[in-house]
Amino acid sequence: MSIRLLLLSLLFISGFSYAQRKDTDAKNSRDYFRYGCQNRKEIGTADIRVLYAFNPTDINDKDTWIDEGQLKITKGMTQYSSHFEEVNEDNLKKWLEDHPNSDVYPPRRWLRGHKPDHWIEYQYSNIKVKGNVLEEWAAMPSAIQEDNMMYSEPFPLQKWQLGKETKTICGYKCQKATCTWRGRTYTAWFTPEIPVSAGPWKFGGLPGLIMKISDSTNDYSWEAVAVNKGKFPIYGARRKKYVKSTREKVLKLQRALNENYFKTTGTTVIVYKTGRPMSSRQHPYRPLELE
Repeated sequence: MSIRLLLLSLLFISGFSYAQRKDTDAKNSRDYFRYGCQNRKEIGTADIRVLYAFNPTDINDKDTWIDEGQLKITKGMTQYSSHFEEVNEDNLKKWLEDHPNSDVYPPRRWLRGHKPDHWIEYQYSNIKVKGNVLEEWAAMPSAIQEDNMMYSEPFPLQKWQLGKETKTICGYKCQKATCTWRGRTYTAWFTPEIPVSAGPWKFGGLPGLIMKISDSTNDYSWEAVAVNKGKFPIYGARRKKYVKSTREKVLKLQRALNENYFKTTGTTVIVYKTGRPMSSRQHPYRPLELE
């Protein structure tokens, strides 16, 4: 094998080991977005909204991100959800108002990111922290949308070791911190200039807002790309039905959907040439929570 070919092979392999991607055939139903934009219930108003690039291949190209996460912050409460999803709902709501007699609608027309029509649990979960309680409202893909679940657990979840290194992110001076949590080792950069003990997804517990965080294997990463101040509506979970469950049951179902979506949803797709069932995943699934 030539050196050139070897380098190309290594780059190809490392591309798949760098970050977890959307890699199953799971999709959200058409009605998920229509219901979301028409029946959103406002549960508060945030004074700060932080936007994060989630697993970006290119930080400057949103179409390579898994999601643009948003952390909305108000006194006594934070909420983390998908900004891509909210922008899509905002535009769909206006489109439906402008086309009241239409029999069809474009449910994913304004979604961005890598495989925008595909489901991934970290994009379609709504995480609210109020006081010392974290609630996750997990929306499942279209084939089993009746299995949406919610659970709660104590917050904060991580125990951090503070470092001395600093860097600037979005104009804010940040300090380094590390922790090992649920099977992964994380490095975070937080800013005491925004004295909120919060961060993207379930992360928090530091004396300042987490602006960037990644695990040691580079499977998962979040990086702040904007800090907005103003008035931002905080919405409740998008769908009507959520079954009260446990974290263990939610993770078990999400893992099954990622490892074999067709089998989990009772769907069979046969490969014509081989006569064998098609696999719903091309690469190994590496969940964020390993324990």
